[in-house]
Amino acid sequence: MQQSKLKTALNVIVFALIGAAILYFMWQSQGEAYKAECALNGTAPEDCSLLDKLVSDYRSANIFWLLVISICFLGSQFLRAVRWKLLLKPMDYQISTFNAFATLMVGYFANLGVPRIGEFVRAGLISKYEQVPVEKAFATIVVERIIDVILLAIMLGLGLLLHFDVLWGYIEDNTGLTSTTLFAGVGVLIVVGLIGLYVLAKIRTMDASGLPVIAQKIKGLIDGFTEGLLEVRKLPQVGLFVAQSIGIWLLYYLMHYLCFFAFEPTSHLTASQGVLVFDFGSLGVVFPSPGGMGSYHFMIKEALEIFGVSSVDGFSFAMISFFTLTIFCTIVFGLISLLLLPIINGRSQMSTPS
Repeated sequence: MQQSKLKTALNVIVFALIGAAILYFMWQSQGEAYKAECALNGTAPEDCSLLDKLVSDYRSANIFWLLVISICFLGSQFLRAVRWKLLLKPMDYQISTFNAFATLMVGYFANLGVPRIGEFVRAGLISKYEQVPVEKAFATIVVERIIDVILLAIMLGLGLLLHFDVLWGYIEDNTGLTSTTLFAGVGVLIVVGLIGLYVLAKIRTMDASGLPVIAQKIKGLIDGFTEGLLEVRKLPQVGLFVAQSIGIWLLYYLMHYLCFFAFEPTSHLTASQGVLVFDFGSLGVVFPSPGGMGSYHFMIKEALEIFGVSSVDGFSFAMISFFTLTIFCTIVFGLISLLLLPIINGRSQMSTPS
């Protein structure tokens, strides 16, 4: 038990340090960029503080659009809660919408400490308050993550189709790759992918008891992924599940696109450009730092630079978006949910006849 707590504490420290390090180096580079911008504009060095700019930018942000993206965030989590109820229904578990939503928000809050731990926290809480076995609750969360990966891949593909030219220019400028090298690399990846799929298919048909430990684990992951997809097909309302999943990711996209209008330097950007900015931001959140701290800021800044927004203004936009969605929505509603869960469920149990 003590060893488990120590491991958890170390994970918190390591991931927090990773995020803080990325954010620190970004702060340093953006501070230098802002000083150079001030020099061009004739602003005195003593009047050129990056912190003052960030505070000023946030204060000048349009509060209406910040409220709108906050509503989009809460709406996406409400849809996630309702979709989770749908996933649990075939197992004969009728959980309350409040418990589904509140445990989800506490899970997101926990992710700010240790990335991905929120899934375990969420499964444990729903087991506690709704008597759903932890393994069954976690199985549905795995299904959700599989669907998320598929939809993220679709959004990345859409961003590539809409902005191939500018994205290719970005890759050339930052990596030095030629088109020949890129296509050769893609060809190799396709061949490796096909070989990998063949190997995985063979592993899936093998008897796990005769495999080495590492192969057994790989087989377990493959079986879990396949069974997760098959579970969706067993749902009595597949169309509703698909519509809810699309709705969740549409709201995720709107959080980024509508935030453009909250900040003057990004207010001219289009819905199409918002797709690529969303894609970059999503990849930043996937990186294992608390809530995407640092990595999210870097990716958003890079995406906005592609469309002509200065790196300093891109950093400001990332801070506005991150603070509104992560600090305000995730922390505030996560803490509220954590406080209300025992209160609401305590009252519910008291009102239930014995």
